Amino acid sequence: MENFILQPSERESLYQLYLYAFNRQDTPARKVFFMERVEHGKVFRIKDGEQIVSGLYRLPFELRIGNQLFQMGGIGDVMTYPEYGGHGYATTLLKTVLEDMNIEGYELSFLAPFSQRYYRRLGFEQAESSFTYEIQPSKFRPIRIKSNLQVKRASFSSSMDEIAEYYRQTVANQDGKINRQPWRWHYLTLKNKWNVAKVYDSTQMTGYALYEIQRTDLVVSEMNYQDGDTYQSLLNFIAAHSSMVERFIFKDYSNFYQGYYSLEPGEMSVHVEPYMMGRIVNFKRFIAKYPFENEFGTILIKVEDDVLQSNNGVWKISKTGIEQALPEENWQIKGKINDLSAFFLGQLSLKQTLQLHRIQTQAIDDKQLAQFDSAVKKNILGFNDYF
Repeated sequence: MENFILQPSERESLYQLYLYAFNRQDTPARKVFFMERVEHGKVFRIKDGEQIVSGLYRLPFELRIGNQLFQMGGIGDVMTYPEYGGHGYATTLLKTVLEDMNIEGYELSFLAPFSQRYYRRLGFEQAESSFTYEIQPSKFRPIRIKSNLQVKRASFSSSMDEIAEYYRQTVANQDGKINRQPWRWHYLTLKNKWNVAKVYDSTQMTGYALYEIQRTDLVVSEMNYQDGDTYQSLLNFIAAHSSMVERFIFKDYSNFYQGYYSLEPGEMSVHVEPYMMGRIVNFKRFIAKYPFENEFGTILIKVEDDVLQSNNGVWKISKTGIEQALPEENWQIKGKINDLSAFFLGQLSLKQTLQLHRIQTQAIDDKQLAQFDSAVKKNILGFNDYF
């Protein structure tokens, strides 16, 4: 595996591949945030002589589900020079990085796909969607409230520590959110030119919005708040820009519609798009930590994984643990790792997976299936960290 690991002296060659593969313009700022990713990630590459011809990186994250933090590897910049395409280099690197994550103790991996069909073959499945809400300022109708809350505007970079602490105390404790480490916050200041609107009561900050004015649009990339008055205060702050822009754009990754930015929602344009694909890297470790919400007895699940062989077999699962079971014929639920990942990550219910023929069942009654389905969290993912 060491033959695939990027060496420090090779970073410039990797950067040149990145610029060409993604048609990016070389700027000092771009190079700084690219190298920040390389510094904090683990990079895998394939060389032809001294030239890097294919590469990708994996960033270390922690993702919260219930009261548990799961080690999650975010895969990004999967790239190959076009003249080296068709040789399976990217597939080789993806299999290598998954095997490496399995060895290093990761339970999950996510990526933003260029092709869902391609990544599905590697065990990934659609796991999170993005919602974009667009509305003209004249149609925007926040509610005017009477409160003692104050809104202060600042640059994101000057407010990073304060925002990071608020996020740590409130947001990072929610289902489906990434526990952002200091390096991640620093990286976000390098990559983005955000402004921040911070809301305060008499004692502390109660919420914030990260936004940017892009020509004729005000784009809100992240909003976090503790109560309704803070939410309305942020909307009123955004509405105060009505004479400056032609559109308000809100980006949201909570996996369900929540576009109440207008009293007439039909006046908004709402775009829903697939965002992240995810997969379970180590089924045993993942299930051992998974915070099931109720008892369901014992379930025998047969896992089929074409990439990580250690996941294969029949697993005996209960609310309190997991162990491998024999013989393999005695299963009750059977599925490929990507379909099981979609279920355990809350994207599909058990009923939906059965209707879509994504899993099979045998020797299990409807009551136990319903108990098992209710034990698994639904629509849990809500992180907006792109990697």
